[in-house]
Formats: sequence, C-alpha cells, structure tokens
Amino acid sequence: MGRKITMLDLVTTVARYARGDDEIVATVWQLVESGAVRLGGSFRDRPVTLRLPRPSVRCEGRAD
Repeated sequence: MGRKITMLDLVTTVARYARGDDEIVATVWQLVESGAVRLGGSFRDRPVTLRLPRPSVRCEGRAD
C-alpha cells in the first residue's frame, strides 16, 4: 500500500523536480494510478482521471 499524502503536498513535491506543468500532471497521475501514493484529505477515496485537452486544428491557406 502506498504512502498517504494530500494532493497539495504531492503536487508541491513533484513540482520541485519537474520541468513543466505537463510533467507534473503526468507524474502525479502515474503515482496515484500505480498505487505508489494514496491520497488523503479532500481527494481521499476519489477517482483521479486525466483529461487531455483536445488538440486545436489550425488550417492555414497558402497565398500564391
């Protein structure tokens, strides 16, 4: 069973070592999903889902 930690403490700790927001989100999600950590506090016993933003499609025309 993983170590119990609050979401705030987990994000704060991961952010010290991560190179950006994407890495923070991916690392936190992986730690929770793998069971390496268990969330306490407000997030205790709640599922954590990862929602990725939809890629924006941009069409650029060519001026000939």
